[in-house]
Amino acid sequence: MDKSLGQKIREWRMRKGITQTELAEGLVTPSMISQIESDKANPSFKLLEGISRKLDVPIDEFLMDMQEQLEEDTRYKLAKSLMGTKDYAKAISVLEGLSSTDDAHENEIKFDLADAYVHSKNFEKANKLLEGMLEVVALERDRSKAVQLYWKLGWAKMRANDYIMAKHYFNQSLKELSKATDYAAEQKGILFVHYALTLSYLGEVQGALGYYKNAIDTFQGTSSLNLLGFAYQGLANTYYRLGEFKLAAETTRTAITMFRSVNDRLQEFRTKQNYAIIQYELQNYSEAISLFQECIDEFKALKENDLIANVYGEMGIVHFRMKEYQNAEKWCFRALELLPAEHSERAFVYRTMGLMYKELQNQERSLEYMLSSAGLFEKFGLLGEVSKCYAQIVSIYDSRGELEKASEYMQKMTSSMQEGLRVRGLYL
Repeated sequence: MDKSLGQKIREWRMRKGITQTELAEGLVTPSMISQIESDKANPSFKLLEGISRKLDVPIDEFLMDMQEQLEEDTRYKLAKSLMGTKDYAKAISVLEGLSSTDDAHENEIKFDLADAYVHSKNFEKANKLLEGMLEVVALERDRSKAVQLYWKLGWAKMRANDYIMAKHYFNQSLKELSKATDYAAEQKGILFVHYALTLSYLGEVQGALGYYKNAIDTFQGTSSLNLLGFAYQGLANTYYRLGEFKLAAETTRTAITMFRSVNDRLQEFRTKQNYAIIQYELQNYSEAISLFQECIDEFKALKENDLIANVYGEMGIVHFRMKEYQNAEKWCFRALELLPAEHSERAFVYRTMGLMYKELQNQERSLEYMLSSAGLFEKFGLLGEVSKCYAQIVSIYDSRGELEKASEYMQKMTSSMQEGLRVRGLYL
């Protein structure tokens, strides 16, 4: 027989080795805890969150197997709590049961469900859910709701690497925003950031620059220092793409300050990694290596293997720039050991190794890595990076006198560049 909520709380309290009085402290009276444990009273969701924190037990441990008996509002709060802890699979399980039963919050629930699908990389379900809402929202003539719907569709497409459709939906969202009379500044700023990021992926750097600045202006009037940090980091990345390294460094320092002020250590050190990249572009190699090592230590403490691998790859680039090829190879191999087979970061590492072997006159290995890099970049829709790889491949075949192969990859490079322009709306 399944245990009741009260029985579960009592069992976990006893495992923790604390009394009802100790559990109640700062939350409710000991008699209320006693009533809850004997199933004579039901805790509010807020109280249950407090009990969960004190017992060091995820709240879904108490609620997942009894969600059918919970009130709709409590089930929805459970789903939001699961989203907050990034347990998207469980959140989907709860939200799918709510999406057709709670009319008062139906759109809000569907938006949250779409978010959970996107985080779980189930883009097809997210798009189907959101596209199914288009007609209803259009009929309602609710501008704020339309802004949010088009924004969610754009975000889903962006996460699926479909940047041209992402741009289309973000454009629609911005059109609706211009007609909306009341839309939260914080949400408006996030929309600007997402749109700027999409433009950046499409190579529309000047457009991205303008929207990052719009986002910063919008966030300045809020208390969202964390979001302001993301906007500054996006602006810094855009300056970097434009080759404005000093402006990029200055803006990155501001972003680091924002993240540090809200004690967001993960984002602080991710941004510090970007600052280190700018330093090696400025040929400050020793400073870059020192900063990368700080980031490695921090990411190890946070158990962020993907980010550790990313820094290893950057260390490979620094040593390659310094012509320390043995060290460069060592760091690249360390990065590849940590990265999954299907990961965009592998493409950057492969390209570094391809360039290094080209300088070492090992053309066979250079070709091997360049071709692998181009294939992965193409898979992730990074057409500008694909073209760069093809340019190197053409150069190698040309130097070997293999003109037919050079011509073949020249055509591929041209096609890749044309496709990149096509998705940006610049037809040739």
